[in-house]
Amino acid sequence: MNKNYPLFKYISGDSKVHLMNSKLKILWCILSFIIIILLNDYISIGIFSMLLITVAIMSKIKLDIYIYNLCKVWILYLIAFVITYFITFNMNLSIYTTVKVVLFILQFLILTFTTSLSEIAWGIECLFSKLKKIHVPVSKIALKTAMYIKFVATVFEQSRTIRKSMAYRGVAYKNNSHVAFKSMFIPVIRLSYKLSKRTVAAMKLRFYGYSNKRTNYHENKTTAFDKILIFCDIVILYVTLWLGWV
Repeated sequence: MNKNYPLFKYISGDSKVHLMNSKLKILWCILSFIIIILLNDYISIGIFSMLLITVAIMSKIKLDIYIYNLCKVWILYLIAFVITYFITFNMNLSIYTTVKVVLFILQFLILTFTTSLSEIAWGIECLFSKLKKIHVPVSKIALKTAMYIKFVATVFEQSRTIRKSMAYRGVAYKNNSHVAFKSMFIPVIRLSYKLSKRTVAAMKLRFYGYSNKRTNYHENKTTAFDKILIFCDIVILYVTLWLGWV
């Protein structure tokens, strides 16, 4: 299993998912997040899970990379299950919530594995460009979103690097995991924040957000694949809202 890909880091490729129009990909992700929140039935969750798995396969990124990264955040699933259970004392609802968190992470992995940070920022800015008319700082919001994604990806990357560095210095990480975690927490956060700020600074040097009409390296044409994904999400959302899957 390949462990060289940290969470939410772009993996270059030429699949249909990679070549999606950035604006429509962001729209597809937003619709998918809404659907995940609304789903409350094993059949509907299963159908939507199959759709996400199909898209993940079509991204031409090995499934073991998705599985490895999904397993890396197992603590989130445990927290979601425990909190939901202690609030509701409902086992089924706790399982639903945990599965939804898994689907959230999978959806976000598909987005970040197949879309560079600049394309994510570009997609968000284009999708919500109409809000500029009411003086909403869309460019800044898109830039901050890219920075936060970069921050999360860098946290996992830097934690692995610092852990290896500690091992090289003879620190028994496994035997003193609590102490080691405390000693590496602040450096990881500090380095990750600096690197994410550096990425934002690089985007600013390319004059990101300074022009009302942006140009882009990629053509970002709308393809049939984009329309099919959006159509599938709209159909699932319609069925969810009107045919009793909520």
